[in-house]
Amino acid sequence: MIVRCLEIIHPDGDYPVAEFDGIRVGGVYPVLEMVTDDDHCYIRVLGPDSPDPGLEWDPVSFETVDTRIPPGWTLAIAGGRTRLADARWQRPGFWTDYYRGDPQARADYDHVKSELLAAAPPREN
Repeated sequence: MIVRCLEIIHPDGDYPVAEFDGIRVGGVYPVLEMVTDDDHCYIRVLGPDSPDPGLEWDPVSFETVDTRIPPGWTLAIAGGRTRLADARWQRPGFWTDYYRGDPQARADYDHVKSELLAAAPPREN
């Protein structure tokens, strides 16, 4: 799934900016995952200069330019959340392990990220 950024509202305030942490208005980016719950929805987007593991954004700021769901993605519903992401990221505690530096979680993240970037069309940045 590929999206184009339509707007960026700075996370520390309620004002628009042209770019933030490697994401810029008009840029085209791969979606790494989508998560919804009762209160919100976000997509994890990775820009060329974004820090790993990408940034979480409100999808209202993006439009879809490629609707294909990457191979290996699954839909998981647990704990009131719905996640659409690669199956390797769906295991309980994946993100906790990633942020704690767990070697397997880091390797799974890097592998999925490489696959998504290789499959994405050239960016229109």
